[in-house]
Amino acid sequence: MDQGINKIVLLSHIGYVADQALAAAVDGIDVIVGGHSHTLLSNTDEAASGLYPTVVDSPSGDPVLIVQSEAYGKYLGQLNVTFDAAGVPASWDGEPILLDASIEQDPGILAQVQELAKPVEALRTQMIGSSATDLNGDRTVCRFGECTMGNLVADAIRAATQQEGVQVALTNGGGIRSSLNAGDITVGGVLEVLPFNNTVATFGLSGSDLLAALENGVSRAENPDNEGTGRFAQVSGLRYTWDGSQPVGERIVSAEVENADGSFSPIDPAATYQVATNNFVRNGGDGYSVFAENAINPYDFGPTLSDVMAEYVQANSPLNVELQGRITRVDTAGNAAAEQTPEPAATATMTATEEMAATEAMTGTEMMTATEMMTATSEPATEAAAETTATVEATVAVTTEATMEATPMPAADATPEKLPTTGGETSSWLVIAGAVAAVSALAAADATRRRNKRGA
Repeated sequence: MDQGINKIVLLSHIGYVADQALAAAVDGIDVIVGGHSHTLLSNTDEAASGLYPTVVDSPSGDPVLIVQSEAYGKYLGQLNVTFDAAGVPASWDGEPILLDASIEQDPGILAQVQELAKPVEALRTQMIGSSATDLNGDRTVCRFGECTMGNLVADAIRAATQQEGVQVALTNGGGIRSSLNAGDITVGGVLEVLPFNNTVATFGLSGSDLLAALENGVSRAENPDNEGTGRFAQVSGLRYTWDGSQPVGERIVSAEVENADGSFSPIDPAATYQVATNNFVRNGGDGYSVFAENAINPYDFGPTLSDVMAEYVQANSPLNVELQGRITRVDTAGNAAAEQTPEPAATATMTATEEMAATEAMTGTEMMTATEMMTATSEPATEAAAETTATVEATVAVTTEATMEATPMPAADATPEKLPTTGGETSSWLVIAGAVAAVSALAAADATRRRNKRGA
């Protein structure tokens, strides 16, 4: 039905690469405010993944403006768009605003944060141990190679389950949400690293299925612009080598399990190994369908990861965690990722969201706020027409990517269908299909209206 709508702003949570594919596939969308991939777009920052906005032509040739401003409220995106009489973007400009110390805090919001912090303040500041080394949990490292925080979390899982005969511990890099500086470690610091209610899961697994799981872990890791990189496997009791230049499913060069004497032996495809991970991954999350389908005698109701890590820190302080060559990439394209200097580690100060989550015993789903402010000016069709200005300020509460969902979604196939640009995951195409169905009727009507106006 014609309701006079000729400007469509789509709020998405499918990632930057998938947003571009969607824009190129559907007519009628004018602006996409994206999320999920935590992508910084900018016209001035050399580290940005693309321009702000990124412009993609729709099937009819009209421009679609795509914006995204990283994550966690670090930036406020601002986009100014001028539309022509048919509702098509005619000109635009904008840039993310860095919300650093130069931006004055809102007194009302600050008061709410302080109030929400009170119930957990004593717990948050409780010291449980210390580390002699920085614990790097940065997403740009832990999703593409061995990282010290990944070693710590995997070691903690393995230590907590060794009495059950567990030989190998594995955790997805996307489940690691923060770094910790060398020095004292508090309960609040642990909850920043693992702010979800995931539990430890144990099960038996054949060697061939363990190799398949490792293949899934590296199936998206050859390119940081890919979706689904959170599945990258951080490990304990295991070491593996992979080649990102090889096809998906053929990237594991070697994989060895640690023996009781500290030596390593190649994984025997016919043997059965005792494995521990988190319940999200065990139930098929992040593409680990092999765990959901082939686990032997699985038990998913162990202690929470945060409790396991806290106990390990208490028992082993001061920690001295180093890279140990557990994960090696042999093609040169990815060597820089594990060697890069990490961003400054997070302090033990929790965000308001994490404080609320801790107060509620952690819900297993992290909520964050992605804000994009767009000022749209409608250009008059004639000199007599009045110029209209519409200001849209959209604040969207979105959940983190599938790695942190408390209830796993159906697992994606480990072999992704290639996207037209830098690649992506099959599940993104499923989301695109749903988005196409949801907006196609409105977009088609808008496209028809635009053509009619141009022909008039």
